[in-house]
Amino acid sequence: MSTLSRLLSSSLCFSLLLACGPIPEDTASAMESQTAFIEGDDSHSQGTQLHGTSVEAIKYADAAVMYEGSRRAAKLLLHRGTLVADMTLQQMGTTPSLVACLQPTSGPERSCGFTLAGQGVCTPGTQVTLSSGTCSGTTGSCSGKPILRVCADEKPCEHQGPGYLGNGVPTPGSPLECTIHCPKVTFTCPASGIYTVLKAPMASTQIDWSAPVKTLSAPAFPAKVKRLTGQQLIGARMGARRQSELYFNTTLEIVDALNANSVSIPESPGIWDSSGDTFLYRVKVRPPPTTGAPSVDLCTTGVDPVMGWGWSVPLSGTFSNEGDRVESTEHFTFACDPGVLAKCYRWGYKPWLDGISSGGVTMAHWACTRMARADYCGNGTSFTQDGTKIRPWDSMNPSIIPAPQSPPPADMTFEAGWRPEGPACLSHWRWQHLPAPCVQLNPPKYDQNGHITNDCRLYPTMPRCSEICDSAQEAKQHYQSIVFNESKSNQLPQP
Repeated sequence: MSTLSRLLSSSLCFSLLLACGPIPEDTASAMESQTAFIEGDDSHSQGTQLHGTSVEAIKYADAAVMYEGSRRAAKLLLHRGTLVADMTLQQMGTTPSLVACLQPTSGPERSCGFTLAGQGVCTPGTQVTLSSGTCSGTTGSCSGKPILRVCADEKPCEHQGPGYLGNGVPTPGSPLECTIHCPKVTFTCPASGIYTVLKAPMASTQIDWSAPVKTLSAPAFPAKVKRLTGQQLIGARMGARRQSELYFNTTLEIVDALNANSVSIPESPGIWDSSGDTFLYRVKVRPPPTTGAPSVDLCTTGVDPVMGWGWSVPLSGTFSNEGDRVESTEHFTFACDPGVLAKCYRWGYKPWLDGISSGGVTMAHWACTRMARADYCGNGTSFTQDGTKIRPWDSMNPSIIPAPQSPPPADMTFEAGWRPEGPACLSHWRWQHLPAPCVQLNPPKYDQNGHITNDCRLYPTMPRCSEICDSAQEAKQHYQSIVFNESKSNQLPQP
C-alpha cells in the first residue's frame, strides 16, 4: 500500500469508529503518528495510547547518575512532578592530615592527626555555620579542646590548601559561663553543594576529647546522600520492565531534562505545565551491549514527526496493559506524551497533589485515563480515535477541570460518567452507538413502545438494571462517577 493510500485509509478510519472497531495499541501508534499532524489536537482530546511506550515500569533502586565525570550509585525518588536521585556521599581521595602524627604537634594548621567527621550538603553560595556545642564538657557539647576543618566537595584538604573553607578552634570562656567555648566555623557553601569536615584534638597527643559536629540550620549534619534533580539527572541510568515481560538487560538513560514551564506545545494553553513543579525528560532505551543495537528514544509514538521523539513525565505507581493502576514502592512510570497517562497529568490530574498517600486526585487521574481512551470495557481496550475532541470535567471540590458553562457544540454529546475501573454509566446516545460488546454495564432493554424497562434511575433495586446517565448530575448522584465528558461523534452523518 502506498503512503498516500495508508494516509487515506487512516483518515477514513478516523471517521468510522464503528467500522474500524477497537485499535490495538501497537497498530494505533502508527496511525497516530500519521493523523497527529493532519487534524492536530487540543487541550482535551482522546488518544489510543496508555503509556505511549512498551516500557511499563522503572526501578527506583539500583540507578546510577553521572557526577563530575564519574558514574555513581543512586536511588531514585519522585518529588511532586520531578524525578530526583539520592547519590550516596563518599570520601574522594585522602590527604596527609588524615595520617597519624609521627611526633607531637598541635594547632589547626598541622598536617596530621585528623579524622573524618562526615560530610554535609548545603545550598551553593549560602552561609553555613557548624558547631560542636557550647561549653566544653557540658551535655551534648564537645570535650577537651577539639578543632574542626571544613573542605569543599567530598575531598579532605590541608590548611589553606585547595578546597579549604575554614576552621574552628576552642576559645576561652568566662568563669561565669564556661572555661572553654567549643569550636565553631562559618563558611560559604561551595558550588558542588557538598562539604567535608575533619576533626582532631588541639594537641596530637591528647586522648580524651570529642567533637559532636552539627549545623545551626537545615539540612542536618552529617548527610548520607546528595540529592540531584533537574538537569543534574542528565546521564542517569535506570532499570526498566517492558510490558508482559520480566526484567531483562535493558537500561534507560536520561539524555535531556527541562522544566515543563519552558516546553511549548501546539495545544491550548501552549505550555506543557506552567506551574514549575514538573520536569520532562528525554529518555533513551539502551539495549544489552552484547546485541550491538543502537539506543532508541523511549517516546516516539504519536509525536511530532519532524521532531521524531517526545517528552516523558514521571508518575507514581504502575499501570498494567489492562489499565489497572498499582501502588508501588519499587517502581514508577515514565508516561510518554501524547499517551493518556501524560495527557491526564497535563490536564491537571497530578497524583502528587494528594500528598503522601493516594487520594481523590490519583483516582481522578486513573478515571481520566479510562475516559481519555474510551475504555468502555475497563480492560485497557481503546474504542476511540486519536484526536477525538472531548470536554471533560470532574466532581472534585474544588474541581480541577470545572464543569462547562455553555452547552456542548452541535457535534458533541454527553457521553459517560467514569470511575477508575471504567465507565460507571453511559448516556442514551452512547448506549445507542456503543461499539464495545465487552462493556461490563447492563444494556438497556426496550419494550414494544421503545421505552427502557430497566433504567437504574427509575428502578434502582431491579436486578441487572441498566446504568444510564444523561448528565453529570445523574452520573454523580446515581453512580458515584468522579469524571465526566462530552464527546464528539466519530460517525459519519446519516444521509
